[in-house]
Amino acid sequence: MSNNISLADRVASLFRRGQTVCGEPLAGRISVTAHSGCMGLADNSLEAMAAGIEAGADIVEFDLNYTADGTPVLSHNTPKSAACVTLAEAFAFLAGQGGVLANVDVKSTEHLEKVPALAEEAGVTERIFFTGVKDKMVPAVKAKCPGIPYYLNAAVRRKDDVDALVKKTAALGAVGVNLKWKGASPQLIRAFHKKGLPVSVWTVNKPRRIVEMACLGVDNITSRRPELVCGALRQAGMAESKDQ
Repeated sequence: MSNNISLADRVASLFRRGQTVCGEPLAGRISVTAHSGCMGLADNSLEAMAAGIEAGADIVEFDLNYTADGTPVLSHNTPKSAACVTLAEAFAFLAGQGGVLANVDVKSTEHLEKVPALAEEAGVTERIFFTGVKDKMVPAVKAKCPGIPYYLNAAVRRKDDVDALVKKTAALGAVGVNLKWKGASPQLIRAFHKKGLPVSVWTVNKPRRIVEMACLGVDNITSRRPELVCGALRQAGMAESKDQ
């Protein structure tokens, strides 16, 4: 294959070479989330968010943590300096980005109660949701941010009881499940979709993995290469409509 063919074209060609969609996304289309450090840019930076949106992502992801004085900031680990984008700055940026959504990956619930007021002030309350929420975090999420939807993070092994995971996700009030791509399977996706629950997978960067996940019928793909995912899904007719 010629080196001047784009990666998006390469992925789309995999569909054209006989790949058949064996599943179906719950909404009929697949949304694309730009990873917090997409396009080779620094994790949790406004530059990465802007690049993901420019690449066509429907959703931008960033990590939520807190400084020593409790200020919500974008950081995967507990920040050791003040050189972090604040959540207020991230929400202000998001407010100017049309209908783009934000996947707020919760690393700690310690000061989570500060999130709703910041979202309301920026006018983005209806455009944010949580991921990174494990079982033990659910009570705090519900108590501190009762109006913000959240996906349950699950570590899934092929031998895990899928039906039990579906029941737990629904019982905990999560709107869906967010898992590493290796945990996705036809059985899991069918079981979640049967209950009307979407399946989101992370972090999918390689062309063949994008095809695999799309063919399984996942509802969202998180990637450090959103331009690759968006281009491939668009050419395959599986990209989420920006008009919805």
